[in-house]
Amino acid sequence: MEKIETTIKEKENQPAPAPTACRRCGSLAAPKFITLLGWRQQDHCDTCGAIIAEEREKREMEEHRKMTIETYLARSGIVRGILAQMTLENFNPQLAGKAYDIAKEYAEGFGRETTSGLMLYGKAGSGKTHLAVAIARHIIEQKQIQVRFARVVDLLAEIRKTFNENEQYRTENESDLIQRYASAPLLIIDDLGAEKTTDWVRQILYQIIDERWIEQKPIIVTSNLNLEELEARFEERIASRVAGMCRLVESRDYDYRIKKSTP
Repeated sequence: MEKIETTIKEKENQPAPAPTACRRCGSLAAPKFITLLGWRQQDHCDTCGAIIAEEREKREMEEHRKMTIETYLARSGIVRGILAQMTLENFNPQLAGKAYDIAKEYAEGFGRETTSGLMLYGKAGSGKTHLAVAIARHIIEQKQIQVRFARVVDLLAEIRKTFNENEQYRTENESDLIQRYASAPLLIIDDLGAEKTTDWVRQILYQIIDERWIEQKPIIVTSNLNLEELEARFEERIASRVAGMCRLVESRDYDYRIKKSTP
């Protein structure tokens, strides 16, 4: 320790080198003393050095933002097939009435403290899935908040698959998958009611939805069924949870997919 202190004092007593011209603005950049290394000439003056450091920090933050978005999109379930093309910008608001305005308002106002969700319902082809995916994309890209999107049949198939996997090679069990869906900052269940209804299906869906209700995590549901039909198809407790967690939004009852492709 004493030897180090002696070395530092010796370097401090050495004469400082002459200032050098700043590579950015041309003004004189004073040398700086660096512990253990001694005096060092500087490539930039203090003002330009601060500007360069700020620019570097902004670049690093932007790179981190892009990497976060890329990671969240890859995990979201919305970057495959036709889903990857669905945005708020390419949705024709004239074909969905208030549903588009409500979806856009929800996406733009979504934050980490949001607890309420949406139930988008209406006939097949009325743009419900497009709006749900577009909400997810906006939240991921603009808010950098994770969203998990799953068609209900895929969600159930993924959980059911764990029953048939060799336990030695299984990476997740039923509880792990249910928790993954239950804990996502925003969960979107697409086409609720399209699956074959069994006691097991009712239990799994209720378990996911109820856990999100307990933790006050928002959920978006799309369905061809209205709330009354949903209750008749499943049971009161599932419909009750959805009604308590979501704003009910009806899409117009015409085929959005046909209208969209009409010149």
